[in-house]
Amino acid sequence: MTGAGSNWLVCGASCRGRMHIRTGRPNEDAFAFQPEVGAGSRIVASVSDGHGSAPHFRSGKGAEIAAQIMSGILAWNIDSPDEDELDDGLAGQIIAHWRESIFADAEAHPFSKEEEQLCRGLVPIAYGSTLIGFVANGQLCHMLQIGDGDLLLGFADGRIERPLRADEGLHGEETYSLCQDDAEQHFRVASLWREVDGRWPDFAMLATDGVSKSFADDAAFYDAAAQLRSLAFEDWDALTGELAEWLDRVSQHGSGDDSTMCIAIRQGARD
Repeated sequence: MTGAGSNWLVCGASCRGRMHIRTGRPNEDAFAFQPEVGAGSRIVASVSDGHGSAPHFRSGKGAEIAAQIMSGILAWNIDSPDEDELDDGLAGQIIAHWRESIFADAEAHPFSKEEEQLCRGLVPIAYGSTLIGFVANGQLCHMLQIGDGDLLLGFADGRIERPLRADEGLHGEETYSLCQDDAEQHFRVASLWREVDGRWPDFAMLATDGVSKSFADDAAFYDAAAQLRSLAFEDWDALTGELAEWLDRVSQHGSGDDSTMCIAIRQGARD
């Protein structure tokens, strides 16, 4: 799996929550990563969570489209000669491509009259979802997020940190979404450059909010992330083989929501 000359490993998994199983709803989360073999000198990962409520009746498709678009755009941009300007206009590119894709899907699969009423005729509402993305190569880590969910970084000394600021202006279970007219304003973005910042991560974890809500508090969630980091370095194949089962177990005993995660580690970090 590692491949000659590979610097990063990446994997992902998703599970359908018991609440969705009980009500007959599909898994409305999605994830994507590149390269497909799970290893490379440059890796990309994304997770997306469809809102799932009645007005967002195609949010699972919206999440699938979002995860794929995020991964594709991040990969294309970091592979371009102008990677030092990676954060310029990325959110706008992602939103534009997402909207183009969901409108194409809606045209190919028209809404029923009942569905039109649910989303008030506003196509993006039907596909509403959150989105988190991470891209890294030998010198740069870049991260974007809109809405809830979690992106954590791990470091060689064992620290687990959130690189992105918290959302502001929300109450209770509210979240920002790709379907909002002003979605671009609600993206949170951060970059780490290896030659500038001496703290260089060796671990990244992206997760939909169904994961963190399964733990009692942030401390317990961070501890779980630290344990996953340790397992990833000790036995990567075991981690990739057990991640879906781990997510299912956590969800079943916790939030009961769909739970999705991507994990990446930097090879040689412990050499």
